[in-house]
Amino acid sequence: MHQRLFFFVSRIPSNKITSRSIQTMADVRKGLQALVGAQLVFGHGNQSGSHAQLTDQISVSSNLTPRTIAESYDEAIIPLASDIKLRERYVNFENKVRFGRILEDLDTIAVHIAYKHNAPQLIQSINVHPLAIVTAAVDRIEVAIPHMNITRDVRLSGFASYVGKSSMEVTLKVDQENNGQWEHVLHAFFVLAARDPRTKKSAKMNPLAASNAKDTEIIKTGELNRQRRLNEQDRSLFKIAPDVTESSLVHDLFLKTITPNASIFRTRPLVENCMWMDETTLRTMHIGHPEQRNLYNKIFGGYLMRKSFELGWTTASLFAKQSLSTLAVDDIMFQRPVEIGSLLFLSAMVVYVEGNKIQTRVHAEVVDLHTAKRETTNVFYFIFKTKDNSPLQTNVVPKTYAEAMMYLDGKRHLN
Repeated sequence: MHQRLFFFVSRIPSNKITSRSIQTMADVRKGLQALVGAQLVFGHGNQSGSHAQLTDQISVSSNLTPRTIAESYDEAIIPLASDIKLRERYVNFENKVRFGRILEDLDTIAVHIAYKHNAPQLIQSINVHPLAIVTAAVDRIEVAIPHMNITRDVRLSGFASYVGKSSMEVTLKVDQENNGQWEHVLHAFFVLAARDPRTKKSAKMNPLAASNAKDTEIIKTGELNRQRRLNEQDRSLFKIAPDVTESSLVHDLFLKTITPNASIFRTRPLVENCMWMDETTLRTMHIGHPEQRNLYNKIFGGYLMRKSFELGWTTASLFAKQSLSTLAVDDIMFQRPVEIGSLLFLSAMVVYVEGNKIQTRVHAEVVDLHTAKRETTNVFYFIFKTKDNSPLQTNVVPKTYAEAMMYLDGKRHLN
């Protein structure tokens, strides 16, 4: 994987905590609901919200005024220090902050920043924003502090770092209060896409303009990130065969699982201190209830990330026989929306192990209740590591060609 470069603009406040008022994540969610007229009570009112007012008779603004990075910047806090009741929602069994909840909040604030960037398109006459903005991908989340203190405030912040015609990259950062300073916890890259709610087709976003040299560098890096994502899609093992080095690796693994000097492949002895990949599999199922809906009455992408992360962590921790730390989230593609009422099946597997790190892959698919037809909605990659950085004593070995491709894919994501 190519290195992701991360910048924060100079206009952003310093790490020193000030007494100025700052919005909370609850404020951000309420603001988004008002912006698109989201249905607050399921089954009451128009399920399309205020977007239902966007008829052909209403002229959608073509005011695609270039916006600066500073104009898109925003931040919000999770007030864990003062709101004891809120801690119940965020605390995990180790008395630390639940990482899955942070994933949900990252998804929310990424959409909020995308709408702020495209604010000039707001239709003033009906106070409705004409775009339906959704998360298309999570490019990378790199974690510096995996176990956050449950009694300290958390700050989420970010800005638009690249804008194409109908999609944009949002760079995000999470910090936590520590002795009067904001301490860096993680940074992330989200890709958002805009749709016209009337036609369901892609819609244009406001361009992003640089106002200084650092802005120019950020936008250039965003363009490089976009090109890297396209190149990685072209190199996908679903499209082209493994390279010579990867093919040799798979063959070597195969040779280790056959009886020496035997001419049959019926017997596959397992390598010492290894598990077959399929034996690490864990599965779960969720019903898409209205409680988990997003602004547009689909299942919230942050909820899908949280449930997939928790399954991936459990799979890795059971494999390692210890509680693990989160190191990174990589390359999540939201291939299709999940409808309310869908049956969501999640399947997690350890696909690669190296040193003190474990790569898990979580496959999400929806199943039609009446036809039993299955469709993939997401594939998630989570990287975990041992808390004391000690090397793992067990490895995984693929048994089939399909598993071998997942093994190589996991190696690519980890490295």
